[in-house]
Amino acid sequence: MTLRPVTQKRNYGVDALRILSMLMIAVHHITTHGGLLKSRELFSFGYDSLVFLEMTVLCAVNCYVLISGYVGVYSRHKYANLAALWLQVFLYSAGITVIFRLINPEWVDSRTIFKSLIPTLSREYWFFTSYFILFLVMPLLNLAIEHLSRRRLEILLLSLVVFIGVGGSIYYAYYGADNLIVNRGYSAWWMMVVYMIGGYIRKYDVLGSVKKYRFLIVFFLSAALSTVLKLLLQTYSLGRYGKLLYNQAFYQYTSMNLLVCAVSLFLFFRNLDFKPAVSKVIAFLTPMTFGVYLIHDHPLVRNHVIKVVFGFAKKLNAPLMLLLIAVFAVLIYLVCSGIDLLRVYLFKWLKVKERLRKLEDAVGKRLSRKKAS
Repeated sequence: MTLRPVTQKRNYGVDALRILSMLMIAVHHITTHGGLLKSRELFSFGYDSLVFLEMTVLCAVNCYVLISGYVGVYSRHKYANLAALWLQVFLYSAGITVIFRLINPEWVDSRTIFKSLIPTLSREYWFFTSYFILFLVMPLLNLAIEHLSRRRLEILLLSLVVFIGVGGSIYYAYYGADNLIVNRGYSAWWMMVVYMIGGYIRKYDVLGSVKKYRFLIVFFLSAALSTVLKLLLQTYSLGRYGKLLYNQAFYQYTSMNLLVCAVSLFLFFRNLDFKPAVSKVIAFLTPMTFGVYLIHDHPLVRNHVIKVVFGFAKKLNAPLMLLLIAVFAVLIYLVCSGIDLLRVYLFKWLKVKERLRKLEDAVGKRLSRKKAS
């Protein structure tokens, strides 16, 4: 079966998953960077609730990469798109740093300024650094998906998931060492695996005939089971060794439970239909989704805003705390989307994508002429 570009109407279900995934990422950052999870008494209702909440939202990054594979396997590979993303990253990395420098010079030293100017190399945003590498090798991954038979592709993906995902996760959770250099899934290596899974799902329309709501059931069952197993493991380690061990069990992007959650959630949204009015809202919000991440997870915003703003929530009772997490996640999304909307208009006014695509075409033609001569 040969990969070929296809004309297909926009999949608003996939776009909706992008939006939901960013909301999930905001929730995760509130509970972790805001210090809420650490503030709760072990095995209290508040602690258990936050663990379950984490199990439902941690799959968001895997969802994003699945979407990249699902869409990218049939898309024309344009380096102009990567360049436009890099400009967006640079704008927020350097711009936010300058703003904080003006607010309080003590927060921003020369090292911080230099790192903000090279966001990809400095890993200012780990996701984009890993995605940058992933983007460069996407043509090779697409060739593998194209030319491998279904059986060989399934064997390859299963082997990678078992070795890197299951094996690597267990080894790290037990020994605290990353011998496979996948950094718990915070790496391009793991992104490549998940990307190929997304491409495989697209190529063979995996489980396309299954009722979509069954995938939602699998998602919540996986999150619930992971929560129970994690709490049992923590209880065991506390009782046997007098301290919490294996804290990263089930919490790594390479963990099987998070991969199952991501795939099941993706399969649910893949064939989701919306009314025209809702589709318009989704289409409007989608271009700003990545900007939400770049703004609210900038290191300076994380350390001087997220940690400070959500410090008060540590003393709230569990139901109110959970409600505020949801409310503030939505507020973060809306405020950051509003800011990034200005960036969208700026890029359109400057015709950034059009200019970058013309530059890419010009370079491609020149290279072709040199090759022909």
